[in-house]
Amino acid sequence: MNKSGVILITVLLVVMIMSVISTQISKTFMLSLQREAYMDFSNTSQQVLISAEAIAIKRLKEEMSSYSLKLRAEDPLLKNSMFYQIGSSTLEISVKDASNCFNLNSLFVLKQGKYIINESQQEWLRRFLRLKLIDEINIESLIDQLIDWVDKNNQPRNYGAEDYFYTGPASPIKQFTAKRLFAQLSEIKVLPIVSQLEFYNLTEGLCIIPHSTRQNININSLNSEHTLLLASFFSENNLEYIEYKIQDRPEEGYDSVTSFVKNFPDSLNYPRQVLSANSSTFQLISRLQNENIYTELKTLVILDTSNQSKVLSRDFTL
Repeated sequence: MNKSGVILITVLLVVMIMSVISTQISKTFMLSLQREAYMDFSNTSQQVLISAEAIAIKRLKEEMSSYSLKLRAEDPLLKNSMFYQIGSSTLEISVKDASNCFNLNSLFVLKQGKYIINESQQEWLRRFLRLKLIDEINIESLIDQLIDWVDKNNQPRNYGAEDYFYTGPASPIKQFTAKRLFAQLSEIKVLPIVSQLEFYNLTEGLCIIPHSTRQNININSLNSEHTLLLASFFSENNLEYIEYKIQDRPEEGYDSVTSFVKNFPDSLNYPRQVLSANSSTFQLISRLQNENIYTELKTLVILDTSNQSKVLSRDFTL
């Protein structure tokens, strides 16, 4: 090969190497720009979402003052979202009724400064889980492990687990039981029985009202997805009939629990105190989206009898 041929090959190799380097630099630069844009969006969006939360709470309090007797699924507060254009981003604010689920903290009742087991709630949870086709051993394991996680003694129940299990050499989590009420639903993932079950199937219809034992089911905002929850109130579980009665709710809603119960031939198999024609616990969802990037804030809020609000929890998705 002559000298000019060697030079040509060398030049081509250099050009090829430089092209590869240039491509990598361009990719790194673009990724850096995208990362910077995402960080800027995330930082700005948090401020926007906190402001959106304030707007949602204001709307909630204003509209609930006119729903003092009953809140229906068809009412604008629950049905209609609010939309705002902020530059090139879209902000959506919606309000959901957070009442219609089984609050796992309601397995306990506070007496003389201690949480003791609420037997009626425990039985209701059993009936609900049976309708979800969970077998008896798993139901008892879940209930015992929930109770052991919260109670302050170190005596495990029949299918339960206490500190020695969670801190032992075979435990992957190495932590003590909480000895307090649950703060969020994801906490139950530490329970050994939960790892043996499909989490989303198990937890559908279950919820946590942070550090609260309150339980309320709004008969006027139930829909077909709550069929199993409502069916667990009755000794005869005709699911098709119960779903039909949910959908056949009077357009104006029920004025009282008594008028609701009269629609069912079977008597209630559970204390009716948890049923109500109204709601007091809400989830506010604020979502800010810019093209393919979005951030979301879910806020759990409770309204007291004087229409004063209290934020129970905030969950950011960035």
